[in-house]
Amino acid sequence: MQKKSKESFIDIVPSSGKRVISDVVMAPKKEITSQLFKTPPPTIKFSKQGGRRGKKGRRAFIILAVLIIFALGSIFFAKMEVTLTPKTASWKIEKTLILKRSQDPIFSVFRTLALPDTRSGSFVATERRTEDAKAGGIVVIFNKSKDAQVLIASTRLEAPNGNIYRIPKTIVVPGAKSQSGQSVPGSLEVAVTADKAGANYNLGLTDFTLPGLKGGSKYELIFGRSKIEISGGSEGARIVIGKSDRDSALASLIEKAKKEAISLILKKIPQEEFLLPASVEYAALKEESIPAVGVAADNFTFNMEGEIRAATMSRSELETALLKDNALLSSFDGAPLRIKNLDKLNIKLINYKFDVSSFTIQISGTAEVEAVLDQAAIKNKIIEKGIVGASAVLSEYAYISRAEISFKPFWTGLFYKKPPKDPNRIDIILR
Repeated sequence: MQKKSKESFIDIVPSSGKRVISDVVMAPKKEITSQLFKTPPPTIKFSKQGGRRGKKGRRAFIILAVLIIFALGSIFFAKMEVTLTPKTASWKIEKTLILKRSQDPIFSVFRTLALPDTRSGSFVATERRTEDAKAGGIVVIFNKSKDAQVLIASTRLEAPNGNIYRIPKTIVVPGAKSQSGQSVPGSLEVAVTADKAGANYNLGLTDFTLPGLKGGSKYELIFGRSKIEISGGSEGARIVIGKSDRDSALASLIEKAKKEAISLILKKIPQEEFLLPASVEYAALKEESIPAVGVAADNFTFNMEGEIRAATMSRSELETALLKDNALLSSFDGAPLRIKNLDKLNIKLINYKFDVSSFTIQISGTAEVEAVLDQAAIKNKIIEKGIVGASAVLSEYAYISRAEISFKPFWTGLFYKKPPKDPNRIDIILR
């Protein structure tokens, strides 16, 4: 009888025709266990060399893209640079013009201006006198009361050391005022003179009382305070501020003002206005010596207020008048002209005064004439005519002596057969 294998089984079909659980073939336990503990299949690993090549490729692509963008951007935003040299000429000029203050169809118009000017300087007194002198100075009188205070001539001011000084003329010191809820004393400056001669009355900065108000309510409300030191008191030989010292100080300040006058005026007038240099003058309107002339002092301060005065006219109007009817104008093909050295020509004023209504000028010399180039018009013509060469510019403008055309960046010129359509991308440089 044949032995049965462990893997065989009895196939019994029930009468119902359906299989039961025993019909399923079950693998032996040993086989299942071996499958659970099998080594997993190896995973796929990429070599390091392949990864590096990928990074290098991406980097090269980025660099190439940046270069392409930069190149395209440079071409799109490139600028055309046009360097032009206007035609020039030297002409001898000898003209006489009449200028009027008011508008006139025949004569040119001039204008005057006056600039306020304030100056101050310290100077040495030199005049020697042999006589007794009283000291003097400036004191500010303050009034804390509400009412104005009249101080008659010779009113006394007393210093802490007992020295008496007097007011030479009657003054009225205003009363106190209310500002921002606070009471502000009224005040007034006044020159004072020592009661007696002598150096003992020379005094530094100090406060003063008014003895005449003593015993009254205003004694504490009205007082004086030095603005400058009181000086000049002496006995016998002394140095005083003389009239010649005053005149010398005034002349020194005026001379300094005249040296600076032209530069000060040129800063104030528009660029298109031309200053007639010979018209510049200085007028002293107010002067002050501290201490005053005649007071004994080794040094003094001199203050001056005045005006810098001058006449001007339109630069273009003057140039037009000087170049009018010149036979050489035709060589510039009708271009507007300017005189480069207008301020270097000899200009003489005849019958000029600051307040006159008209005067005459004579102008002579060698004028350096130059064509004036309309940059906006030149840009438009370059675009309209499609000009990219210097020779084409010269053929369009007879009053341009030299032209150069280049592009920025320089290599973008290889791609341009026509100028940029945007005038802002065309730069005109004048030489």
